[in-house]
Amino acid sequence: MAMYVELFGRDRYYGGMLRESREDEFVSNVFGPLRNFETTTWLIELLGKAFRGEDYEAVIEGGYKLDFWRRFPPPAGRDTPENDTEVSCVLETEAYTFLVIARYWHELSRQTARDVERDQIVRTLDTGYAALGDRCRLLVLTTDAEAPDLVSKYWDDPASLAAKMTDLPEGVDPEGLAARIGWTNWGELREALASRIGDTPINLTQWNFAKDLVAYLDLISTRGRGLIVRATHGPAESGS
Repeated sequence: MAMYVELFGRDRYYGGMLRESREDEFVSNVFGPLRNFETTTWLIELLGKAFRGEDYEAVIEGGYKLDFWRRFPPPAGRDTPENDTEVSCVLETEAYTFLVIARYWHELSRQTARDVERDQIVRTLDTGYAALGDRCRLLVLTTDAEAPDLVSKYWDDPASLAAKMTDLPEGVDPEGLAARIGWTNWGELREALASRIGDTPINLTQWNFAKDLVAYLDLISTRGRGLIVRATHGPAESGS
């Protein structure tokens, strides 16, 4: 696992691992070990903050599965041609599918190759909703201290989000649609993992993975874009 090459300083023999071209490797370094976690408390904590107070404990306690770089076809009703949408991580629970947009080196995309009005948030939610229906949730993970404007503008103006979706079913509430978008940052992920190292019961393997992931996130914060900042989510509010 490349994470350990970096943690033990061996990356200096390869010209450094943390480069913009290695975004996928960074994502897999962080989320790969989390595929094997049995404990869900870190995820419950993270989602509660990301979705502004929404309680996901009941739907997470049964466990989750993580998949990488899954592709979703464009909605059938799209007028402008579009390739499949590749999602960094897909987190499956019994009730929901969380599409994870994880960005460290790169900013969120404000347009697609063929549509300057279609940003990454709308494109991912649109394709995910078309494929998954009510299961679909979007979790955005960035280095920002506050929600980036590509997220907050849809929270503030849900009607603009609904207007950019493709053939939404009748009766879909714009506010409920915008509540399907959650945001947090790498610092909050680090804190959620660090809290598992303390008093929370955890088996030795997961304890070691959590400890190593916290160390890894601390390491790259000294090399990259300074990601270890506490997120400002604003007042807690219901996502319903």
